[in-house]
Amino acid sequence: MIATSNQQVTRLTWIRLLLFLLFSATTAVTAQNMPLKQDISDASLAELMSTRISTVSRKPQTLSDTPAAVFVISQEDIRRASANSIPELLRMAPGLSVARIDANKWSVTSRGYSGRFADDLLVMIDGRTVYSPLFAGTFWETLDLPLEDIERIEVIRGPGGTIWGANAANGAIHIITKHARTTQGNLITSGGGSEERGFTTLRHGGKIGESFFYRFFTKGFTRDNSFSPNGANDSWRMGTAGFRADWDINDSNAVTFQGQYYGGKAGQNTAFINPAEPELAITRAEDANLAGGHALVRWQRTTSERSNTALQVYYDRTHRNELSFRETRQTVDVDFQHRFPLLVPFIPVQPDIVWGGGYRWTVDHLGTGLPISFDPIRHGLQTGNVFAQADVPLVEDRLKLTAGIKFLDHTYTHGNFLPNARLLWTPDAKQSFWASATRSIRLPSRFERDGNQLIRDGAEFIRLISNPYLLAETLWGFETGYRRQITSDLSVDIAGFFNDYDHSSSESEVAPATIQIMDQRHTHIFGFEVYSQWNAFDRLRFMPSYSHLQVRNRVPLGHEAESGKDPKHQFTLRTQLDLVKNVELDAFFRHIDKLPGLRVASYQALDLRLAWKPKSNMELSVIGQNLLQSHHQEFAPELIPTMPVQIQRGVFGRFTLRF
Repeated sequence: MIATSNQQVTRLTWIRLLLFLLFSATTAVTAQNMPLKQDISDASLAELMSTRISTVSRKPQTLSDTPAAVFVISQEDIRRASANSIPELLRMAPGLSVARIDANKWSVTSRGYSGRFADDLLVMIDGRTVYSPLFAGTFWETLDLPLEDIERIEVIRGPGGTIWGANAANGAIHIITKHARTTQGNLITSGGGSEERGFTTLRHGGKIGESFFYRFFTKGFTRDNSFSPNGANDSWRMGTAGFRADWDINDSNAVTFQGQYYGGKAGQNTAFINPAEPELAITRAEDANLAGGHALVRWQRTTSERSNTALQVYYDRTHRNELSFRETRQTVDVDFQHRFPLLVPFIPVQPDIVWGGGYRWTVDHLGTGLPISFDPIRHGLQTGNVFAQADVPLVEDRLKLTAGIKFLDHTYTHGNFLPNARLLWTPDAKQSFWASATRSIRLPSRFERDGNQLIRDGAEFIRLISNPYLLAETLWGFETGYRRQITSDLSVDIAGFFNDYDHSSSESEVAPATIQIMDQRHTHIFGFEVYSQWNAFDRLRFMPSYSHLQVRNRVPLGHEAESGKDPKHQFTLRTQLDLVKNVELDAFFRHIDKLPGLRVASYQALDLRLAWKPKSNMELSVIGQNLLQSHHQEFAPELIPTMPVQIQRGVFGRFTLRF
């Protein structure tokens, strides 16, 4: 009976999707001869391939000149998205797996190892790391800022250890905000709906003289509980305020100041187990209290197009209080880099050198007598590194070699060398081939080294204990890719990869009802991603992507390793259509393959956005999320806290005014 019902739902979903696509195509053809004030995008495909990015090599370079798997989410993509949070935006990137765990928690991973804490994916905002060493991952529920302030999001799929150090084993996400010069005046964004109960952003930008620019912002929102067969208590309420100031001292020197504070509550159902009285374990509804803030200053000196120096210092403090654990963490980070052309006689194009170093100190203070405990309860971690990388043109404008190395030392693991080599061949201005080999590492988390957790398994209790001898996970990654602008309206980007991991985490029973974290898993992950963009008409654009992933684990006898949490196939299709003057219709369809490790079948979802701009500074939009969905899950309560799939239908309106 259940199977029949789901077959009918699936069939109905695909019929509705087909009707929608036919409607979009018909509308596009009908609108082909309608007058339109401007094209769907301000940039042609050639201009998009010339988009300048900085995350791959810590220097500005065009997308077509980058020997790596890179995807850029622009501010125009953000404006036209059906998303209302940063994790939702990341669904656009091929190769990323983004799943909502509940109303306030997310799983965001790159090329495998899915889970709430993606320990091999480094996340940064304006060069500031938001990766937490406590459980090795990102608390996405604390990551919020006005989406209108984001200039672009650079998504690097694949190892980035030489440039960004530890924990960028599977990739790096860099959120880059706008220069204060470009956010002058006032902005109001507000809205609400069925799931997004209410949200508001206020921003003011101004300047002092002709060289000092600033902006202040505040943002708040509340999100409703999601659906769960057992009842949900996962509402989400957050507020944040911050500023950015940019001082262009002269043509060569510039200083940036940034600061932000956030606070809020994230609901959840917690299995509370008192270690002193485990037999009294109960599941309690709670609101996790979240708070934190940071202050950052960055100085940049540019003496020529190929020569510059940058020094960045930031302080970060976070506090988290929930029934299972409590954490207060402070971090100080210093980062320096210098770029210059190396003068070599008899070479027409000089090699480009980037070198630098950094130091990070982080200390935590953790609660006692809780289901998740640590010994010691207060511990400082230090990370130091130096790196150098060179771009060497082998054949001018045709063949380029990029080679570099980083030396990294950490409290838990010492003397790590992280080399990389990348080759880029550009036979002509419309296509490029690239290949790379990179070594990266993932540092053990504080929990893996010093923590333990009491877990209820039916009528029994199991203790998960740490391992003080745990080694860093190592990765050798091999990639290749091809980009081509086939016509002025059609482009394609293909990337393939093979990752060889050693010392990945596994678990072994070392005593009755006691499981210890080990580092005996050896994993191979391989696959490919395809992304294309087709400007079918001046006012209609299609952006399909496909990702394929295979995971192979090998562990010793008696060890266990998580598997089956990564979709083997993912397909997405974004469509942007200008119906008539100042009216936009956008669609985002997703197909995600089954997750056998979580007993989740494949599912599909469709988001729609309809927007009207009555004036150039005003926009009203209605957004529907997961309007068409086909989904089946055999709910397993013991797996739900780890990574279920939450698909919640919702509709909300949004109003934006600039003045």
